[in-house]
Amino acid sequence: MAFATNLACRRDDATRATRDKSPQPILVFAAASTTNALDELRGAFTEQTGIEVQVSYASSATLAQQIVHGAEADVFLSADEQWADELARKNLVAERHDLLGNHLVVVIPADSTLRLTKLSDLVADKIEHLAMGDPRGVPAGKYAKQALTKLGLWEQLKGKTVSAEDVRHALVYVETGAAEAGIVYSTDAAISKKVKVAIEVPLDLTEPIRYPVVLLKRAERRKAASEFYRHLRSPAAAMVFEKYGFAIL
Repeated sequence: MAFATNLACRRDDATRATRDKSPQPILVFAAASTTNALDELRGAFTEQTGIEVQVSYASSATLAQQIVHGAEADVFLSADEQWADELARKNLVAERHDLLGNHLVVVIPADSTLRLTKLSDLVADKIEHLAMGDPRGVPAGKYAKQALTKLGLWEQLKGKTVSAEDVRHALVYVETGAAEAGIVYSTDAAISKKVKVAIEVPLDLTEPIRYPVVLLKRAERRKAASEFYRHLRSPAAAMVFEKYGFAIL
């Protein structure tokens, strides 16, 4: 009996030792617009390597500020170069690569009868609510404001804008009918069956929309984190991002 008990104890110790040696999960902070693509990529990575990848999705501004204030993320995928620049100024970046491109569209509910052909049509009384990311911090909202300002429409439209905490929430406002129209990324419009694209926003109305991926300095010596950072830049990952409508830079 004593021998069996000792053997069981040794097995428990071995199990704990194996568990303790397993890599810690990788923590990724990523722009909300990358949710579908990144969920697919992290699942494939875990299946291949056995390393768990946890992702926190939100606006790039919110995530960058959390990192600045000590959040222990390993990788940051931003929808905006500004927030990667901010982390670099704080000396928090080990490596960085401009990974993806995107562009804006105007969406309306799938069953809407509105006819919109140009951005100036948004001024019409039939558009009472225009959903977009909060331009003070959400990249998609910042780009939307750039486009509307360049056309001289911002002052006319800002009173009817419904500011969202990230671009996916702006999409939800249109999906649920809380807004008659919204300005989101083309990739967000593509994943929803509840909206349709009414207008493609011309590329020359905004600065280039680039998504940098960042390996944070706290993670540069973590093999698993570096491996996932490289995975996001791989040809296999590019195919997944392209499937969801992103341009590969």
